[in-house]
Amino acid sequence: MSTSHNRKPDAAPAPRLAQRMRKLIFTDDYKQGRRVAVVLMTAVVYFLCAAVLGYGVKQKLFDPSAQILAALLVVTAAFFFIFIRSGYNVRFAYPSLALPQAISGQTLIAMAYAMSGPAHPSTLLLLAMVMVFGMFEMNSRRVLILLTYTIVTMTATMVWCSTHNPQIYPPRTELVHFALMITVLPAISTLSVQLANMRNRLRKQKTELQAALEQIRMVATHDELTGLPNRRHMLSLLAEHIARFARGGPAFAVALADIDHFKNVNDTHGHRIGDDALKFFAQQARVHLHSTDIAARWGGEEFLLLLAATPPDDPNIGIERLRGALAVAQASPSAPHLRIAFSTGLTRYVKGESIDELIDRADKALYVAKSAGRNQTSVTYIEEHPTTLPADDSAGSADEVTKPLARQ
Repeated sequence: MSTSHNRKPDAAPAPRLAQRMRKLIFTDDYKQGRRVAVVLMTAVVYFLCAAVLGYGVKQKLFDPSAQILAALLVVTAAFFFIFIRSGYNVRFAYPSLALPQAISGQTLIAMAYAMSGPAHPSTLLLLAMVMVFGMFEMNSRRVLILLTYTIVTMTATMVWCSTHNPQIYPPRTELVHFALMITVLPAISTLSVQLANMRNRLRKQKTELQAALEQIRMVATHDELTGLPNRRHMLSLLAEHIARFARGGPAFAVALADIDHFKNVNDTHGHRIGDDALKFFAQQARVHLHSTDIAARWGGEEFLLLLAATPPDDPNIGIERLRGALAVAQASPSAPHLRIAFSTGLTRYVKGESIDELIDRADKALYVAKSAGRNQTSVTYIEEHPTTLPADDSAGSADEVTKPLARQ
């Protein structure tokens, strides 16, 4: 009897629902999600303050006008959340909107200071909290703007309150509050500036470290003179292509290309012109080979070409295009009449063989191309014989066939 109906229901929908809710609130973008999280933390503080104001009005501790301030707190929190969650903030130079949020917060705190009556000293703590929030998102210039705005706004508020309501806001007490404010807030701002500078230094060091690591990677994997992959890196690329081919990936071929009479170039024109010729070959290879082909500096004046070999494409087409371009192009500005040519040994990869076997076959083909007069391509391939052979012959044998191609 089947008992499949007794299986426990899949518990996966709950995590999926949580992921969808997280994506809905915070988005998939890490930086934007971080900004939304900061806005939500600020919103929690705003809602708590609104609740305190509502309680104070109900208990007749605050003026009824404090209800307007409570509504403003809720509206401000909602506005910044919607504005940032919608992604409109990314159009600005500072997408976190830290300075506008901080100025809004200090403005609301100044209003709360004027409306909270006997409880107004407690609002001074909120001034410091806003400054601390700002230190993680603002540079030194913006911290200074916020500090100046806060001191000016709160000074004006204290003067107005002590003038119009001296019973609750005694001038001497307000002077003490003012002294504390201009002592604490600049100290926090100084820490904010130091933190911003430290953050900038760390960001700069991170950028420099990434650049250094990239440089190390380039040195380890690319030839310094030509900028092409070096021998070690090409061996890794060959191993990747072999593994991909074993899994049913595309076929490929390799070609060993050797610049003809390169020793004469160095002896006649000097090693600097020889280096120009090598760099010119590399630059032309990037242009005239197929976009899927890879050229590497194999050693000296020898290059290894990794070529796509998926029928009906002929891997030699790009090689002949490169050969034709070199025949008419100036190899070095310092030797206007110098032209370079190259010989090539081309072979396709055969499943199951090693990299050494593949390169050895291409090297043999290169030797044939040089023996046949240079500046041409010689192809070595595996010719498989039919398996239906006479009884006294072995079945499934294979021979190497090498032939030079006519120059195009």
